[in-house]
Amino acid sequence: MNDLGLQSLIDALPAWVSGVRFFPETDSTNRRAMLWATEGAAHGSLVVADFQTAGRGRMGRDWVAPPGSGLLVSIVLRPRLEPDLHPLLGLAAGVAVCECLAGMGLEPGLKWPNDVLLAGRKVSGILAEAAPGVVVLGIGVNIGLAVMPAEIASTSIGVEEATGGQVDRLEVLAGLIGHLAPLVDGPPDQVISRYRDWCRTLGRRVRVDLGSGLVEDLAVDVDAGGSLVLAGGAVIRAGDVTQLR
Repeated sequence: MNDLGLQSLIDALPAWVSGVRFFPETDSTNRRAMLWATEGAAHGSLVVADFQTAGRGRMGRDWVAPPGSGLLVSIVLRPRLEPDLHPLLGLAAGVAVCECLAGMGLEPGLKWPNDVLLAGRKVSGILAEAAPGVVVLGIGVNIGLAVMPAEIASTSIGVEEATGGQVDRLEVLAGLIGHLAPLVDGPPDQVISRYRDWCRTLGRRVRVDLGSGLVEDLAVDVDAGGSLVLAGGAVIRAGDVTQLR
């Protein structure tokens, strides 16, 4: 992207965005954003890339997407929230993606904590990473996956496949930020209220891999801190969830 293209990107985004760095290729937008944060990047700074060579998802997984096929953005936040409420920022990102996609006529839903699904297949993932005074939200949205890597073909979907037409990644980014900004700067209870509306894990039986063992039960709520509450009373702050029925 040349200087004119970068300026067009900046001009298309909401005024909440305080700065943008674009990379045609990078290892990880989250790593770039965290490095920028250590250099003093302001709240609302964005790192955008066309391709990641070492993209990361939750639970140590790789984020796989062919060049130019997805929206890859990491956002520097300097939240006013207490550190124990920082997990809400990842939930807010999931809500923002859902609201953005719903505005395109789609019917997304969230699998706790923040996998965004369309027709049961993953369209977006979010990785939140924290350091003192800063949280970086990494958001990946599959846009055009006409040639889908074999390892994700059965479980992933692109927005273009879901809409049946071409989609402008810049418009998706602008819509996403427009929904995200008031959530991250607003009251925590607003995040939880809107998250519950989108969470398709609630009311379903789930199996949770805690790393130290498995828990299986009915998911009944998400508490004020973003943890998943099970019918038997277990409160899950982190884990890999499988929705059973």
